Amino acid sequence: MLASPALAEISSLLNRLLDVIDKDFLRNLVNKYNSDYKVQKLTTEVHLLYLLYYHLTEKDSLEDFVSELEDNKRLNRVLPKISKSQLSQKNESRNYQIFFEIFQHLFDKLKANRRLRKALKDIGSVKIIDSSTVTLCLSLFPWAKYRSSKGGIKLHTLYDLNTQSPENIIITNAIVHDKEVFDNLTLNPSVTYLFDRAYIHYQKFDDFIENDIYFVTRAKSNTKIEFIRSINLTSKDIEANILLDADVMLGDYTSKTKMKHKMRLVKVKITDRDSKEKVIDILTNRFDLDAHVIAKLYKERWEIELFFKWIKQHLKIKRFFGQNENAVLTQIYTAIILFVILKLIQKQSKFKGTLLQLTRKIKYSIFSHIRRKFNLITWLNDH
Repeated sequence: MLASPALAEISSLLNRLLDVIDKDFLRNLVNKYNSDYKVQKLTTEVHLLYLLYYHLTEKDSLEDFVSELEDNKRLNRVLPKISKSQLSQKNESRNYQIFFEIFQHLFDKLKANRRLRKALKDIGSVKIIDSSTVTLCLSLFPWAKYRSSKGGIKLHTLYDLNTQSPENIIITNAIVHDKEVFDNLTLNPSVTYLFDRAYIHYQKFDDFIENDIYFVTRAKSNTKIEFIRSINLTSKDIEANILLDADVMLGDYTSKTKMKHKMRLVKVKITDRDSKEKVIDILTNRFDLDAHVIAKLYKERWEIELFFKWIKQHLKIKRFFGQNENAVLTQIYTAIILFVILKLIQKQSKFKGTLLQLTRKIKYSIFSHIRRKFNLITWLNDH
């Protein structure tokens, strides 16, 4: 049996969160990494539950969390008592790749048999590439040196717009430039990728075009643009404040950056977050969509910013159990595991509220005693 006796004997909403993980998959994963060898109390499953509970209940501090482990009798019926040092040591020593693979397993379940959202029906699969930095105390995490007096890590994220969930997150030292990770990503044909100016790379764009990989990005102020022809705007384009739709070439021969293939430039007037009007230049290799659709598609990049904001506000990825790189990655990937679990529950139950409402509903009922034939989906819809 993979689960500990405590998990087997007591059934609570907390330990039933793991029902979305296939038991055979988890058992094989534990065997693959030999992660429960000579482990009696803090098994891989129990370890994951500790961290899911920590993220879900949004403890104010690590000390607060450890105190509850010591004093909360309801929690002790589900999870054994453990010290901060024990959890810290396990975060530092248990291979973080286990939790990364659980995250990928859950995302695969989330995207399985998921129909394209109505808004994407005529566009196809759309994914967003972006990164976000998490600041760390340099004295505690010297391996994560970012600036002279600051430490940090960067979450390079591939976000699937259809499932509204991260598909992949690569975590590096914050000093690593976005383009370095971008160059190592495997991108798929017939998918449209949205990304900002930090990722502009002309040779890469030519490779994308030759391999039927679509993208929508924004031009830099110094981008060399040669106009080939203007395209007539439709009435919907004009209503959407499109100023120009044109075929262009990027780069120049003198700097040896001239692209081999033409691109499309869409100029659009927008109102920014400070209520100021400005014009942005959008570049794409999608010639099949109207200009106003291209402009609207670029706006969808905001989805990944909302994701970064959500996990930083509602999950615990700023204070860490353990100081080495493995401990930090373990805590971040378990936070993402909880996010995807909540997304799966939201999808399967067709929960009508927001993800935050769903999170709170589960959080405030986390110690509810449940029957052996308990169905989380039914419970959500009945409460």
